[in-house]
Amino acid sequence: MDEKLAITVGEVHDYWNTHTLGLQYVTDTRVKPGTPEFFAHIRPWMNPFKFPWIMERIDREAKLLKGKHLLEIGCGMGYDSLEFLKRGVRVTATDLTPHAVALTKRHFELERVQAEEIRTANALDLPFADHTFDAVWANGVLHATGDTLRAIQEAKRVLKPGGRAIISHFYRKPSWMYLLHHLGRENIEYKEEDPPVNEFYTEKQILSFFEGFKMVEAVQEHHRLLPVRRSGLKANLYTYVLRPVYNLLPESVAKKLAYKLSVTAIKL
Repeated sequence: MDEKLAITVGEVHDYWNTHTLGLQYVTDTRVKPGTPEFFAHIRPWMNPFKFPWIMERIDREAKLLKGKHLLEIGCGMGYDSLEFLKRGVRVTATDLTPHAVALTKRHFELERVQAEEIRTANALDLPFADHTFDAVWANGVLHATGDTLRAIQEAKRVLKPGGRAIISHFYRKPSWMYLLHHLGRENIEYKEEDPPVNEFYTEKQILSFFEGFKMVEAVQEHHRLLPVRRSGLKANLYTYVLRPVYNLLPESVAKKLAYKLSVTAIKL
């Protein structure tokens, strides 16, 4: 890894170690991280529950992968991996940051589920042998690593031939969020500051990353605006102006401005 990329990885690590996805959804200061109340409090706002299409994807993939071994890259607090474990999939859960790994271990302990392993790992240099996993799952992670193509190539390396890369999602351009983010400088993750890396790509660019894979699906998602947890002027403009107006667009038009592209592909 070159020096410039190593610096970026360090910045990504430092940001997410203090901004573990989910902490921004805590609205009750009495709720302490790592408690049962904490995980229940933020659960409705976490990816597989906030975005119904992600839960549908987990249901579909878990049926194909029952008893097989899935690697999650960027597990956060473990909500996605937890759903796979509950459906009989063997899971190794990884995250770049020790804070996320600690919270995932606590989450699984409370839920009484057992992963194969929960550990820190860099998506750009995975600590696993070639051809180890039956599937790789990454949810909103690979475009935030500093080198998206390299992250996909690492996922491909650790997949067995015929293994499934299930990547929910990449940020699209053009899209409503791309315009909002780049014209209005609106943060995507946290109100105070965004991660050091959040790459947007055209669909053509995204699909070009999957050389050596057979495409199962490439789906435009987040073409309808959902409720947000934030408060304040910008949140109110989003809730009472942008969201209702945008959601009136015909689906065929809205999908052209969808915020995300999710890819499922099979390693050849």
